[in-house]
Amino acid sequence: MTHLDCESPVTAIGSLAFIYDIKPEQLVDFFRRFDIDEHYEANKPDLAGHDETRRLLENRFGPPKKHITRTYWYHLTRTERGASFDDGLLPLNAVLPRVWQMLLRVVSGSHHAERLLNMYEQGVENFHYNLKAPDPLHWGPYAMLVKGIGACATSVGNHDYLQIPEIVEDICSGYATRFGESIQSMVERALVPTVVKFWSEDQEHLYGLTSAIYYAYLSNRGLALSGLANTCFDGNGRTVPKDRIVYVEQTNA
Repeated sequence: MTHLDCESPVTAIGSLAFIYDIKPEQLVDFFRRFDIDEHYEANKPDLAGHDETRRLLENRFGPPKKHITRTYWYHLTRTERGASFDDGLLPLNAVLPRVWQMLLRVVSGSHHAERLLNMYEQGVENFHYNLKAPDPLHWGPYAMLVKGIGACATSVGNHDYLQIPEIVEDICSGYATRFGESIQSMVERALVPTVVKFWSEDQEHLYGLTSAIYYAYLSNRGLALSGLANTCFDGNGRTVPKDRIVYVEQTNA
C-alpha cells in the first residue's frame, strides 16, 4: 500500500521517496540544491511553482513508480474538549444541529442563552449561513492535505479553522447583527483547536502529489508555506466513517 501523508516534513519526504522509489536522502539533497527563486529568475518558466518543482523533480528521478492508494487528510476545527467524533466526521447538514447545541451549552447561564435559542428557532440573519446550510455543495466535510497549514492560515490566505469554524463564525455574526452584541470571543474561549486525521482510499481523493512535493520542498528549505503547498478534501456531503479516523488531537491554544 502506498500512502501520501503530509503530517510533517519527515512523513512527506518518506511518502514521496517511496512513491518515486528513491532514498529519502536523495530527495532531501535535491531540494537543498534547488533554489526556486534563482530558477525562475534564470529560466522564467511558464508553470506555477508547485508544477515546476514537480516537473524538475521528475526530470531528475523519473515519474512516480508506485500508484498512491491512500491519502491522509487533516480536518481543522475548534470544538468542545473531549470531542470524540464517534459518529465519524459529519457533513454540515448532519453536524449543524450539534453545533447549535454546543453553542447553547457555551452560553448557558448567560443573558445570551434565550436570545441564541430564539435565533436558532427563528433563523440566522447572515448571508453565508443561509447560503451554506441548505446547499449540499457546501456541506463537506472538508480537510487539508498538509497538517501544518493550520498554523499559517492567515499568511496563505485561508480561513483560520482552528480559531473558529466558518459556520460558527457565521452564527456569531448573525447574533451580533440581530442583538448588537458579540458572543464570538466567549465561544472561542470555550472551545479548543482540534485536528482530526483520517484517510481516504477513494479514487476521487487520491490527488495531492504535486502539492505534497512543493510542501516538502518549502519545508526542507525552511521557506514559508504557500497555498500551492496544500490542497483540500471535500467529502461532497458524505460522512467520513469512524474507522477511517486515525486520531483526534486537541490543544490548549
